[in-house]
Formats: sequence, C-alpha cells, structure tokens
Amino acid sequence: MRLKRPLVTIPAAIAILALAALLLVTLGARTPWARRMAGDWVTEATGLPASIERLHIGFLPRPALEIGGFALAQPQGFGPGRILEIGEARLQLPWGSLFGGTALDSVAVADAVLRPALDSTGRDNWTGLIERLAELGGEGEATWSIAEVALERGALEYEDAAAATAWRLTAITVVASDIAPRADFPLELRLAGVAGPNTFHFAANGTAQLDPDAGRYRASVLGMRGWAGGDPLPLAGIELNGRLESLSWATASSSGAFRGGSFNLAGVPGAFDGEFRLGEDAARVNLRVRTDAFAPRAPAVAFGRPLPATADPRAFGAVQATFTATLEDGVLRLDPIEAQLDDTKITGRIVPQQRFIRLSADRIDLDRYLAPEEATRKEQKATLESVVAGLRELDVDAEIRIEEARAAGARLRDAVLRIERRTAGP
Repeated sequence: MRLKRPLVTIPAAIAILALAALLLVTLGARTPWARRMAGDWVTEATGLPASIERLHIGFLPRPALEIGGFALAQPQGFGPGRILEIGEARLQLPWGSLFGGTALDSVAVADAVLRPALDSTGRDNWTGLIERLAELGGEGEATWSIAEVALERGALEYEDAAAATAWRLTAITVVASDIAPRADFPLELRLAGVAGPNTFHFAANGTAQLDPDAGRYRASVLGMRGWAGGDPLPLAGIELNGRLESLSWATASSSGAFRGGSFNLAGVPGAFDGEFRLGEDAARVNLRVRTDAFAPRAPAVAFGRPLPATADPRAFGAVQATFTATLEDGVLRLDPIEAQLDDTKITGRIVPQQRFIRLSADRIDLDRYLAPEEATRKEQKATLESVVAGLRELDVDAEIRIEEARAAGARLRDAVLRIERRTAGP
C-alpha cells in the first residue's frame, strides 16, 4: 500500500520537470548568451563569422525555431560585407524529429539577401561555404525532407570584380512543397529587377529535383511569363511568355544548361537554348536564339522604335534571325548573326559595348525602304546621301558590305560602307 503514492507521483514529477525544462529552454533562448552560442555554432559549421539578433524556441503545437537578424560574413578577401543576411526565418519540425528524424514541416524565410561574387582573380565566395554545408549531412545518402518552403522578399546581388560587372534581383518569392532528394517537387518562382532605367518582373512555375549527393540540380517543364518597362519602352511596357523544358546545374563543373526554350517577346516568337559556367576563370554564358519569321512593325512600336513609312508598303514585311550571344568577362558578343529581311540575307557579328559592327548582305533594293514622298531619282539620291552622312556621324566601328544594291535607280556591286570611331574603344 505504501508504494502507491510514489508510483503516482513519479509521472507527475517527470511531467513537471519536462515542463520546467521546456520553460527554461524557451526563456533561455531569448538571452544574449543563447544567441552567442547559436552564432558560434553556425560559425564553426560554415567557417564564416555569424551573428544572430533574435532567437526563439517554441514547442506548441509543434517544435519551432525562429531566428531574426541573421548575418553571415563574407569569406576572407571579399571585403567586410556579408554573403548572406536573413531578416526572419522560422523552422517548424514534427515531434519525431526531436528523436533523430531528418524531416521538417516547414521553412519560412523573409527579407533574405544573398551576395555571390567573384574577386579580381576569378575566385568565388560560395564554393567553400557549399562544401562546409555538405559536410553537415554526414556519410551516406541524404534522406531529409521538407513539407513546405516559402521565401518572401528575397534579393540576389551578384558582383564580378574581374569583369567589373554587377546586377541585382529583388522581390524574389519561392514556393515549394514535398521536397526530398532525388524526387520531383512543384516549384514556383517570382522576382523583379532593375537595369539602368528599366524595370522587369519575371515568374516561372514547374517541377524541380535536388540531388545533393551527386551535386546535380534540375528544374523541368517551366512555364514563364514576364514584363519589362522603362525608357525607351512605351508606358504599357512589353510582355514575355515562354516555356523551358529543362534547366540544370552541376556543382562539380560549376556549369549548367538550359534546353528546349521557347518564347514570345512583344510579338516576336522563337526558341533558345544554351550553357553557362561560373568558374574560377570568370563567368561565361552562351545563348543560342532563333526567331520565327515575324512582321517587325508591331514589335518595333512595342520597343519604342517605330519603323518609318516606306515607298514600298511591303517593305519591312518579314524578318527572321538566328544568332549566338556570348557573355564573357562582362562583354556581350553576338557572333554569328544570320538574318533575313524581306528578300535580303544578312550575316555578321556585333559587340554592342565596343560599338563594333560587321555585316554583309547579298542584295537589297534600298529605294523601297525610302519614305513614300521621295519619288524622283534626284530626291532618292539626296535622301540616300543624307542617310550615309547620318551614319558617318555615329561613333561606331562599323563595316557594312553589300554584294548588290539598287539605289536611286543605280545598281551597285560589292559596295562597302565603312564608319570609324572618333574615340578609342574599350
């Protein structure tokens, strides 16, 4: 009989002790000491100095960790800034994860800024961090899972010191669910950006797959839509709709590829694919684009560059272009270019930043592209001379070759128009 009372009070005592432990953990997490300990753990795990301004641990209805004001410093050699900042983050776990599970109910992040960069030697600031994080997974295949992931108001700031280039993406939103290694899961992405006087928005949705053990990441069947505005675009801006069959990335080679892309940009339909690489020898992007034949007048208006009226109403009736765009060391090159303007075939190459142009055309009737009122041969000749004079005023390094041209009633063969820059190029 005397044993009954102790047997009853033992569970009660355990419950009281557990409640007291939960209370101590919850209150202790709010102290500067707990925040310093958490920051020290992150510093040891990543190899980069870390700090946390706010920390809270909750247990009802499920275990949850809330972090505020998280900052991770740049690696040595990348300045005093931060490679990662997170305004708010909340991780919610199932109760089973407290006893060795690797599942998360949800991860919610807001106001995060990631700053990937290349220094002047081409060294990046992210490889070492990724390798340290990969070590946290331990040996064997990754078996974790996350039921829901949400990112709000994210930003990506990229800088390449070797090429003296930088760009920024803002308002990044990511929504995904049922994430696990080597399994497809739904993904939605939205972002915005600013480039000079122009603003753009972009959204995509499809499926994705992560394979951290093999270092391979892929998104598939992406539907895309976007908008761009700002000078010289009209007030309504221009719209983009498209689709991408696959976008992949391999960490071993620091390279990726996009395949099976299609688009319709301001009424210009076409297809694209390409590759990109972010290595120690600087970043490189290679993009191949082929448009379908289209009537250029409507897109010209959409881009704020309306085409003039012509003597022949059928002029500027159809355009088709194929080109390869390469971005390397911060310099964009369009090479080669193959295009068809009405009955004229054009080939060449262009380097916009250096104002470098080399074009060749097989045959063209220039008279049909003059204004309708330029009826007489004398007026046509005067107009052509003024056009040539205007071209010579441009500060470009251009050479245009035409195998056969009809102008002002005359036929010219092997004509060459050469324009030299007045100032030295980069």
